[in-house]
Amino acid sequence: MLNIRYANIDDAEILGIIHSKSWREAYKNIVPDEILDRINPERRTEYFQKALKEGWEEDAIIFKDNKAIGLICIGKCRDKDKDDMFGEIWGMYLLPEHWNMGIGTQLITWGINELKKRNYEKVSLWVLEDNMNARKFYEKMEFKHDGTVKEIVLGKKLKEYRYIKVLE
Repeated sequence: MLNIRYANIDDAEILGIIHSKSWREAYKNIVPDEILDRINPERRTEYFQKALKEGWEEDAIIFKDNKAIGLICIGKCRDKDKDDMFGEIWGMYLLPEHWNMGIGTQLITWGINELKKRNYEKVSLWVLEDNMNARKFYEKMEFKHDGTVKEIVLGKKLKEYRYIKVLE
């Protein structure tokens, strides 16, 4: 059985574990190993403790049979060129052993519905150009690349694509 709820400060450690394991697997062969090697549960736990304590991030956790297996972070769109009608999925991560089982679809649908409840009309998200698994997933969920590309540096120059979904 799947269950989703908002995270609190007591969840920082499990969020750190999920985020680091998912990140390391998803970005293998995209992000250099020396960067991936620095993504560990302890560092990510510290990040989530700070984010949840200070309230600048809204994370939710998905549980399968009472075991935390994924997270989604949602909120107002952070892009300067978008107005208050845009919400954003800041990130979504599942433990790799739960990929391709339909759980991500349930998690993103929950996130989209939460953003709808806040009266957002559109949702944006950013995805690495070379993360084809994620891009295919978002496209299946009816997100469309809006043509916006930004360059980031994670041990090397990488491109991120912005995807947009209009909410019904």
